[in-house]
Amino acid sequence: MRLLVIGTVEGRLTTAAELAIEKGASVVHADRIDTAMAALRSGKWADLLIVDIATDIRDLALRLDAGRIHVPIVACGTQNYALAAEAAIHAGAKEYIPLPPDSEMIAAILAAVADDTRELACRDEAMSNLIRLARALVGRTVADVERDLILETLKHCFGNRTHAANILGISIRTLRNKLAVYAADGVRVPPPNGGEVRGAA
Repeated sequence: MRLLVIGTVEGRLTTAAELAIEKGASVVHADRIDTAMAALRSGKWADLLIVDIATDIRDLALRLDAGRIHVPIVACGTQNYALAAEAAIHAGAKEYIPLPPDSEMIAAILAAVADDTRELACRDEAMSNLIRLARALVGRTVADVERDLILETLKHCFGNRTHAANILGISIRTLRNKLAVYAADGVRVPPPNGGEVRGAA
């Protein structure tokens, strides 16, 4: 297994690379997209790209496509937020994993890449569910994507508004305002901590 690591997140990508090497992978590092593309064109092929979320993933995906280079991208970041995962996947990543990763997570990623019939999957089941949701929302309006992401996150938090707002990276007031609009539109809104469902039956 050959990995090309692009970028750096406070050295945490180095941890991911070290774990991959422990699992038998060969790892090459590039600090930016230009360096990575030069390495790929010069014959340093890779089975997987592990990319810092701060990198312009859409630009990387477009360059790979233009160069007819077909390598899956896994985005990595220190934020374990659904919105970060959604943004990475919309930009062209196959998966998003929060950093720092652990040994089991890296092993699962490498195993999935070795067997293309399997989906790459986050070790965190909740994050995996949100990633699958993000993939299903491609092609829909931003308002619809936002609504479904908020409601799915709230459902995952068992109706806890504060926890959901923290995960989504928005204020509790913004979340409550959006939920009030959804309920007024007849959308089923998960109740706060076991209360009654608002909106359509």
